[in-house]
Amino acid sequence: MSNSRVNHIKLNKKNKNSFFGRWKRQIGYAWCNVFNNFNQHIFASLLTIFVIAISITLPTISYLLWKNANQAAQQWAPSPNLTVYIKKLLTNEQTTELINKLKAYPEVAEVNYLSRDEAKEEFRSWSGFSSALDLLEDNPLPAVAIIIPKENAKETAILHNLQTQLLKMNGVDDVRLDDSWFTRLMALTDMVKSIVLTISIFMIIAVSLVIGNSIRLHIFARRQTIVVMQLIGATEGFILRPFLYNGMFIGLVSAVLALILSEIFILQIDAIILNVSAVFGTIFILKGLLWDESILIILISMIIGWFSALVATKKYLKKNV
Repeated sequence: MSNSRVNHIKLNKKNKNSFFGRWKRQIGYAWCNVFNNFNQHIFASLLTIFVIAISITLPTISYLLWKNANQAAQQWAPSPNLTVYIKKLLTNEQTTELINKLKAYPEVAEVNYLSRDEAKEEFRSWSGFSSALDLLEDNPLPAVAIIIPKENAKETAILHNLQTQLLKMNGVDDVRLDDSWFTRLMALTDMVKSIVLTISIFMIIAVSLVIGNSIRLHIFARRQTIVVMQLIGATEGFILRPFLYNGMFIGLVSAVLALILSEIFILQIDAIILNVSAVFGTIFILKGLLWDESILIILISMIIGWFSALVATKKYLKKNV
């Protein structure tokens, strides 16, 4: 019975002295330091976390605005179309042949043809000049072919190139490109995207500085302990680890709080967006962050916290070697 107990004690000592056992004890020691420091300076730690969370919330909300604005632009923007005005002198056979040639273009998804009579009736229905049209002996309107481009051809450069080619075709009187609203909306979403990127860069710098300053204060508070650890032969990695984990912990908690604040923002303006979308005659639901986007924000925040702590601690150790 005593021999088995002795063997069990020896096995436990062997496990503790193994690489995995030493690594586990060092990890536990580092996290204990992180939580002890948080409890000892809870007010300052919470203040730092709130400042960082707000800094992360600003680019997150900006990203959400761009994401939903881009979705709204795709939903509300009219598809850019090409309107081909066909010469009046063409016969029915020539017009049919021209329509087939238009459909043969690789950029064309669909062609809607309106004869001269159909164009006149459509103009009569929405223009309000029906009585004036009745005074005319001949129909002044040409036949029209409305070209709907494919999704991969809805770029301005491609549509202008197609417009130039169509103008050279026999039987085509004029070609108009209806892309003004589409171009303006795309320019608006691109502007919002640039603003989001700029805000994100500044906020990343701000978060790095705040976390780095917090870690420097932590180092200053424990400078005597660090000196003792260096004197007894503690490695640089052993000294670094608690501060690195502290930076990661601050980044993690701040990112989670930022996600909560962003979700609150979405819930607050959701009713306003519904009223605006009702004016446009459509239903638009404001979308928040997806799971993969939320995890990415948390990972980026933790990496920023780790890197800021590494720079601050390395700088201190370099000065005091």
